[in-house]
Amino acid sequence: MALENITRLEDSRPGFRPNARPMHNRGGQVREVLEIRGKRLGALIAATAAVTVSCGQQAPQAQQPPATVTVTQPAPEGSETSSSGEASEQGSSSETKVSHPEEIPTQKPCQTSQLRARFYPDTLVGLHDDPTQPVGGSRTKLRLANVGAKACTVHGDARIEFLDGAGAVMPATFVDKAGTPPAEWMSIGTREGVAQELYWIYQTGDCVDDPAKVRIYPPDNTEPITLDWNFGTVCGDRRVERTHLYSD
Repeated sequence: MALENITRLEDSRPGFRPNARPMHNRGGQVREVLEIRGKRLGALIAATAAVTVSCGQQAPQAQQPPATVTVTQPAPEGSETSSSGEASEQGSSSETKVSHPEEIPTQKPCQTSQLRARFYPDTLVGLHDDPTQPVGGSRTKLRLANVGAKACTVHGDARIEFLDGAGAVMPATFVDKAGTPPAEWMSIGTREGVAQELYWIYQTGDCVDDPAKVRIYPPDNTEPITLDWNFGTVCGDRRVERTHLYSD
């Protein structure tokens, strides 16, 4: 009823031209605009929700640590040999023994001036009081100690000469004792030493003239160390059995 009154009033205005589109068409346009806006808003809300969900799903992945790829390469040839060599060198160092002088290139052969020699025991009484002495013979230990400031090397055995009261060399025979281990290169640190055993007969055989002194030549040296010989006669044509030097 109200709509008809409005239409009549508009028709009564001078020069009024009724709109080609009826009022109900304008209402349809409004509804179409609202529907379009609603669809756009719905699409926007859906897109926003999709982005939010996507971010929510990716967030835990961003917290995961990166994958680790392990590449295994074959060990270079000779690595096992090198390790064994290192272990061998360490063992040799702890025992102060080496198989060849090139293994201790920073050390030089021991010189007579840096060595001190002594017999153990060093008297005939000491031999008689030693219950471990061999039957029919005698044994003493000749020890060479490094009294120098640096380590040095030795190999083999010391050369020994007997001297009479006038200082002349007395003929003697020195041989390796049966069962003696092969000689080794050895490193002698400061205040460390090496030794060798000397065996001789004193009861039978040729027992003429007692040596007065003995000259001891360390390996690879021409300068001797001279000691008193306090053990009496060396019988058996002055035949002495010896071992090679060993770590002592």
